Amino acid sequence: MEFQMNWARPVLGIAMIAALAWTTHVQAQIAFIARHVIGRVEQMSQQQGNSGVAYDTAVVVVEVPAEKVYAVALRNLSAQPQLRITGQDQQGRVIQFTNNVQIAGLQVNALSDTLSQILITSAHTGDQNVSSLILERILLFCSEMKVKCSKGAN
Repeated sequence: MEFQMNWARPVLGIAMIAALAWTTHVQAQIAFIARHVIGRVEQMSQQQGNSGVAYDTAVVVVEVPAEKVYAVALRNLSAQPQLRITGQDQQGRVIQFTNNVQIAGLQVNALSDTLSQILITSAHTGDQNVSSLILERILLFCSEMKVKCSKGAN
């Protein structure tokens, strides 16, 4: 029995060191990837004919805590006289809003304590150009939070 315990300690120690090294390696890889996407606004759109339903989506990762991003977005959207907030979920960090022609939603996701993702999606009829408006809104949020954001390569 004593032989087995003496043998188990070094193995357990090696396993713990390996797990720690693996965790550190994974965190380093995540940080490396995040540095390449922070502030880069990526967009996606789909349209069904000239007058069909369409959607526009934009997403950006910022180095700002999610609670602050949500507060800035809520304050900014509330201050716009042409917009009306139709729903909000502070716990889920979701805001739904409209300009009485189009509907849109914003969601802030915490990726870490200081890293957040902003996602904005708008549904509208195909004859409206919303993509540039969504990009402008995200760039405005970034400016207000004093972080650098720019349009990604599409």
